[in-house]
Amino acid sequence: MPDPTSTCTCGRCFEGWLSPRMRERLEYSTELRYGLAKSLLDTQDGLPADVSRHLPINYAEIDSAFYYLPSDLRAKISSTDASLSDAIYRGYIAVFKVIKDLVASSAADEKPGGFPTVWGVDKHLQELRPSKDTHKVEPASKDTASSGKHPPATVLSTKAREHLAAYLDNGGSAEYALDCIVDRAREELSPLGRLYDAENRYIDEVLEGADGEERPECPNDLDFAQVRVRLGLPLETRGVDVPEDEVDVKDPSSDEDEERDEA
Repeated sequence: MPDPTSTCTCGRCFEGWLSPRMRERLEYSTELRYGLAKSLLDTQDGLPADVSRHLPINYAEIDSAFYYLPSDLRAKISSTDASLSDAIYRGYIAVFKVIKDLVASSAADEKPGGFPTVWGVDKHLQELRPSKDTHKVEPASKDTASSGKHPPATVLSTKAREHLAAYLDNGGSAEYALDCIVDRAREELSPLGRLYDAENRYIDEVLEGADGEERPECPNDLDFAQVRVRLGLPLETRGVDVPEDEVDVKDPSSDEDEERDEA
């Protein structure tokens, strides 16, 4: 039975609220956030063996996802305990991978459903963390995403699960990653955002069918407030401190850059 409160006009919104265009924005935002963080960590892990591989705090500050964490978690990532800060940050990024896998699993269906929710992802994270009694990982639950469909085969290494546990044990939650994904989608991938400009409007080509998929316009395309409610997020984002100059698209300055600035 149709939801009498639904504002859908395209006839393709999941449960009357998640339009194809909104879903595409959220999916792409998830890929961007995880891809950036992974590239930063891959760079760090590629350093020579005689160089410290603990996460330099400037890397965390470059990643805008850092600003969606509560102050106590930010402080731990910025602490002098390099081993703990590194584990917490990597655990946080593991959450983005889990969400990305959930999205990919749902998108593989003929009729994609909803988007991962805070409570669903949190439950999945608890199942992925190392067991206290064994090193086995429990099977994923069936209600991880708002679609209610089969769970994805999320694969995390033993070390990644340890990092995830460090993040959760220090107050981490799926909420912060999802908040980042939704808010960055609004700010970077929609005309409502401060960072939506000519450089970022490539998303429009996809929304208009450049990939061969039709996505009709709908009032729900830009209803981020409703998305936040449906996914279990607070109405206001934590990301109020994200620098307006979009620091997360910048690479760490090299020695040559610093010398040039000093000249």
